[in-house]
Amino acid sequence: MKLALIGGGNMGGALLKAFVKSGILPAQQTLLIEPDQQRREMLVQETHCRAKADLDDEITRVDAMLLAVKPQSASALMPQLKPFVAGDPLLISVMAGVSMKTLEEGLGIRKLVRVMPNTPALVGEGMSVFYASEAVSREGRDWGVRLLSSCGLCLEVDDENAVDAATAVSGSGPAYLFYLAEQMIEAAKNLGFRADQAEVLVKQTLKGASLLLQNDESAAELRRRVTSPGGTTEAALKRFGEGKVENHLRDGLECAYQRARQLSGSI
Repeated sequence: MKLALIGGGNMGGALLKAFVKSGILPAQQTLLIEPDQQRREMLVQETHCRAKADLDDEITRVDAMLLAVKPQSASALMPQLKPFVAGDPLLISVMAGVSMKTLEEGLGIRKLVRVMPNTPALVGEGMSVFYASEAVSREGRDWGVRLLSSCGLCLEVDDENAVDAATAVSGSGPAYLFYLAEQMIEAAKNLGFRADQAEVLVKQTLKGASLLLQNDESAAELRRRVTSPGGTTEAALKRFGEGKVENHLRDGLECAYQRARQLSGSI
């Protein structure tokens, strides 16, 4: 299938590189629309895809389009794009908070896929959650799975609301881990480590622990295995419990979910 990727920013560029590298999309069948010349030329050099600065009639000859512009640009983009989608191509959107209803009303097409990827796609370890409209064929869904799996894991859900929930969990999730890393680094510095030592200590610890999560054991079981009765880990976890850290984390994800619903017009 021929794909037009509209928007070559951080997420769009990461997806483009993953698609071409995996071989799921031949470079010469992939058209990038990116107005920023420096960004466009860099992605062409890295992927050898075709690229243009603006929309034109060539985009009408693709089988699928992927919208990877910033959500706040959606309202300006859709009137420009609408004349080029009369053929009702498969449209995949990775714009957070832009609902399928908004896309259908703005573009007048029915074959829609809404995706929530995350930034680990940059290193081929992304988590993508997608919902497809009823107009998307099984063949189209399967192609979407193969496409998104080229940059990590892909999960298809049967309710658009789950995409907003994924925004709160996996979409924003890397920031939660980075926040934890920040706090651990500051704590390590308070315990006497130099800043550079604290960075190495925490980053390697989290990297190694994340690899253990790839095993079959649950996160709860892995945590129990590290927590000796009466030991140092138990002392820290007990203090976390007293501060109701777990409640704050769950409340934070709920806030992110509600914000995602507001942005998508669900509430």
